[in-house]
Order: sequence, then structure tokens, then C-alpha cells
Amino acid sequence: MITRVILTLFLLHFTVTLGATPKKITLVYEVQPNPPFYLGMETIDWKKPGVTLEVLKLLEDKLNIKIEFYRRPWARGLMEVKMNRVDGIFHASFKEERLKIGVYPMKDGKPDADRKIVTQSYFLFKRKDSPLLWNGQYFSNLNGSIGVIIDYAITGDLQKMGIDVFEARTQLNNLNMLVKGRVAGVVDLEAMSDFYIKKYPEAFQDIVKVYPPIKRTPYYLMFSHDFVRENPELAESIWDTIREIHKTEEYAGIVQKYLQ
Repeated sequence: MITRVILTLFLLHFTVTLGATPKKITLVYEVQPNPPFYLGMETIDWKKPGVTLEVLKLLEDKLNIKIEFYRRPWARGLMEVKMNRVDGIFHASFKEERLKIGVYPMKDGKPDADRKIVTQSYFLFKRKDSPLLWNGQYFSNLNGSIGVIIDYAITGDLQKMGIDVFEARTQLNNLNMLVKGRVAGVVDLEAMSDFYIKKYPEAFQDIVKVYPPIKRTPYYLMFSHDFVRENPELAESIWDTIREIHKTEEYAGIVQKYLQ
């Protein structure tokens, strides 16, 4: 009799688990496209949404979750995470001060780069006739401000170098300022400014990208403090699964699709 009761409880638990409603998770990311990681500006074309979105969608079946995606200007997205209005944001590079905003995947007190979601590079963009140079350590012939996107992590790095920065809301704002000579250069994530330079070749034909990159850094899915406090095991499982997906042939196939 006892054995039968135990078996019945086990089967009931197993059935409930299988039929459990997926955990809803809300994530925000930038309005501006960042190919190949995310494309478009408002709606999502799930035939080709971007590498990051495809990776995150793979988590749904693996972890019984349902992700809702929302586009936000970067600064607003960070604020919504800090205020626990949404569960997380991507792509977030690590900054010590951002630990007040949300939670990164950590290991031994440091961000765990093995559980990053992407790696991206910041580059200097300038006008072809500009003498401005970057040698991998410092700028030379800089006469004026450097345009950046508001609340991007690179802003603090440039300010520590003593660089005067002009913060804009969008890549188009910065590139237009550069064309008009209102900033001496623009430092931005490579793919995001590249997108607009290729989209509007006549408008930006006099802008060039300067090598080497200013900075190459891992980016993470950052969760809100409330989400991690309430779902610590799930948060770790999501970060772990992102790491494992990156090792698969399925991930290689996703990347290859966007390279084509």
C-alpha cells in the first residue's frame, strides 16, 4: 500500500512537471540593429532575427521558459533592469558600476567570459581627410570631441583617457555629426556603425574605420537583481546553457547562415 502511494505521488509529480507552464522571462535589447547579432528595428522576423535571438530562442525548449523580447534605447533598457521592471538585458559588457544595475554570470568574483553571449569590438570612425589616429594605446592629432552612444561602456574608458565625449542617442546622430565636422571622430561597436555606413553609402562615403580596434570585449546577458534573487538556479542554468550552445554544430550553423 505504501509503495503504491509513493508510486502514485511520483507519477503525479512527473505529470505536473511535464505539463508545467513555461516560466515567462522578459528581456530588452537595443532599438538599433546590430548585425549579425540582431536585425531590424521594431518587429522581429523569426526567419532571420539575428544570431543572439536564435541562441536565446533555443533556451526555451531546453529550460521550459518563454522569452518575451522588447526593444529599448540602451539607457532606458538599463534603467528598466535596475528598477526590476524587466528580467534582463543584452548585450551588456562588464562594468563594476553596473553591478548596481544587474547581475552577470560570475566565477571566482569575476565575470565568467566562458558564459558570454557574444564578443564585440569598438572601433574609431573618422573622416577620410582627418589626421586623427589611433595606435592601439592612445589617440594622436585629436582636435575635438569623440562621439559615443549614451551609456555605452566605452564612454568611461574614453573619459579615463582624458577624451572629451559627445553622447548621442543613435548611431545615425553620431555619423551625421561626424560628416558635418561637429565631432572629430566616433567610437562605436563595429557592426552597428558599419550597418549605417553600408546602408547609406552616399551620405557616409567619406567615413573610414581605423584599425586596430579600440577595445574587444565579451558581452553578457545581464539579469535584474530581483530575477536572480527569485530564480537563482534558473539564472545559472540559462548562462550555463548559453555556454554549451556555443560549443554545438547547431550554433555554428546559425552563425554560418548570417555570414552568407
